[in-house]
Amino acid sequence: MWKAIPTILVLAIAPTVTAQQKGAAGALEGRALFVTHCASCHGVSGRGDGPGAGEFKHQPPDLTQFAKRNGGVFNDAAIYRIVDGRTVKAHGNMEMPVWGDAFKWREGLDEDAIKARIEALVRYVATLQERAGH
Repeated sequence: MWKAIPTILVLAIAPTVTAQQKGAAGALEGRALFVTHCASCHGVSGRGDGPGAGEFKHQPPDLTQFAKRNGGVFNDAAIYRIVDGRTVKAHGNMEMPVWGDAFKWREGLDEDAIKARIEALVRYVATLQERAGH
């Protein structure tokens, strides 16, 4: 019986460590995707001040304000739909790529890989949020 206890403890702890590692890896992946695909317009800090921002008819939005403008709540499902762009009528202006299509046609990704990339981007944008009172 005593030999079973360490096994049970390992099994109880292992999912937590794996989830933490997965979360950290997801945050790193999201940041890398953001720097590669978004920062040229939205800026590294997400404030809409990237090096290419001045070239557009409309200033890229400040991505740090989503939660603040929504009563402190970051609506990840809405942000996912905006980034994906394939299922929303109001995707912003045409200067913003429809990333669902871009990842599919430019990079040849399947739907699962597209979903994983967009989810990683959304998780990263969530980390950029200013909250009310800040």
